Amino acid sequence: MTARLVEWFGRARSYVDAYTPADDTHLPDPDTSLSRTQLLSLAIGFTGCDTAESRDQRTYTLVYSDPDLGKRNFQTICVPYYAPASPLRFERDPDGPGCRIVWKPSGEVLTRPRLHAGIFGASSHYYSRVAPDLAELPTAAIISPYSTCAGGCLGCNRNEVGSFTPPPRDYIARHVATVADDYDRRGWDRAELVSVNITTGCQPDEARELEMMLRLIAEYRRQGFTNAGFFPFTYAIDSRAAMDQLREAGCLGFIGTIECVNDAERVRQWGRHKGAITFEQHLGKYRRARAAGFGIVETDYVLGADSYEEMLRGIDALSAAEVAVVPNIKRNYSLAQLDSNHPDIWEMDARYIADGFAACLATYAHGTIKRRAARYCVDYLHRHGQPQVTLRDLPIRHT
Repeated sequence: MTARLVEWFGRARSYVDAYTPADDTHLPDPDTSLSRTQLLSLAIGFTGCDTAESRDQRTYTLVYSDPDLGKRNFQTICVPYYAPASPLRFERDPDGPGCRIVWKPSGEVLTRPRLHAGIFGASSHYYSRVAPDLAELPTAAIISPYSTCAGGCLGCNRNEVGSFTPPPRDYIARHVATVADDYDRRGWDRAELVSVNITTGCQPDEARELEMMLRLIAEYRRQGFTNAGFFPFTYAIDSRAAMDQLREAGCLGFIGTIECVNDAERVRQWGRHKGAITFEQHLGKYRRARAAGFGIVETDYVLGADSYEEMLRGIDALSAAEVAVVPNIKRNYSLAQLDSNHPDIWEMDARYIADGFAACLATYAHGTIKRRAARYCVDYLHRHGQPQVTLRDLPIRHT
């Protein structure tokens, strides 16, 4: 295992060192192309890291800074079950929020990101937008109030790290009260929340999924989050009738869960609930979402499951349907997850990742939740004493 990962990451690093980023300095948004540092962070995220810290702490969110372009990006790393075999080691600075990723074969420090957060269990919510100094902002939240899931996805990271828990009967009211109390404790105005991603555990069928979404939205309204626009992340909502109800309730976008292009691989890795929805069925769903009036239609895509050519063909087809394809690099907690990646990512190393991300980022022209939220962040910061901030000052995040 060590030899395999050393060989792969060594080739990936050589590709990164020779990589020439696209010049996007004339564009307002910084997430139109990869920096060299962001590409390195994706290779690190795919490989996973060893650490001297407790192995119970499985996931860290880091912020990387590119010295050439000045861009910063969020990226997670995992501490896999095979961590001792990883050629990379995560080390926390003894003082302050700094950390480093060390190349174990030589002891060389590859990069010095900043530790933003440790993710050691399922959280009911977190604030997805931050200021240039990484202070959390009240403008956007990703919420996960339903702490279990009917999907049963075979490759689910929450399954791998055991973070699902049975929710209490009144989980919706408790969740929104927790968020409201947090706003009050921080001195935030609840009306500043304008973007809510409902990225939560799924219900067994469309009727119960829709009911959960509508109850969540109604409770947020009741608790004074009057300006929030909602973005449900769901595989269970499929019909135009259900989409129309979500639109009427205040949903401004629709997030799908295609995960990969190949239908057989989707079943193998995501099971017979979510995974059984075919690529063509996903395309039909996203066309219905556009027809229902959603201004933003996104789908989640995990790089690594498809062949290189199938990946690019699928992204092109989704873009033709006006879908923004939001890319993720797979965090491989287990050997089974690592081995589930397509041979192309092993043979092409960082080129597979670079070209896949480039194709996905081109689809952002169709509109994304992240870009909408970023504009509200800039407006918020301008109103709160930071008139010099631009979109390019904000750290990039794709999830």
